[in-house]
Amino acid sequence: MSSTVDKHTTRRPRGSDASRAALLRAARSAFDELGYDLATTREIGERAGVDAALIARYFDSKEGLFLASIAYVAEDEDEVELDTVVPYLLERWDEHGHNPISRALTSLGLSEEMRQRVATVIEEWLRRQLGPELDRRGVADAEMRAELIVAIAVGVAITRANGTLEALAEADRDDVLTMLRPAIEALTSPPSA
Repeated sequence: MSSTVDKHTTRRPRGSDASRAALLRAARSAFDELGYDLATTREIGERAGVDAALIARYFDSKEGLFLASIAYVAEDEDEVELDTVVPYLLERWDEHGHNPISRALTSLGLSEEMRQRVATVIEEWLRRQLGPELDRRGVADAEMRAELIVAIAVGVAITRANGTLEALAEADRDDVLTMLRPAIEALTSPPSA
């Protein structure tokens, strides 16, 4: 049986809500496994069992799908622990490359619309992942501290990726994290009485 026939037999008619949800799940999976640059819209469409052209219909572009997939909260999503958020982000970016979120955080030439979309996604992620734990710890200025933690992770990850600061780019990730630990602990701890 040809691959064309196989593709048609795996596709099934869906409603727009079901197709959109399938694309979001497939995108999260593809971006997680392959990284943003290597995950193609064709691959995502095949994983979702729908025509990849629906990505443009529902999300405008691959970038729009990426942002929507990050914002899409799956019920089984693992929470990132406050003490491990920087290692988590550095590992993701070291192993999967950068994506529209990390690029947008460092780009000066971003359109106002894209900047707002990225800001909304990041604010939601920070609110879900970091804010509650900082609040439980009684840390003042929780929102600013959460943003500083992400900024540290992004800055270190981008600098490692572009190789401009050679020692940092070549350092073992665990050694970098060991050096960062006191700064992160200072940001995540309430002031001592």
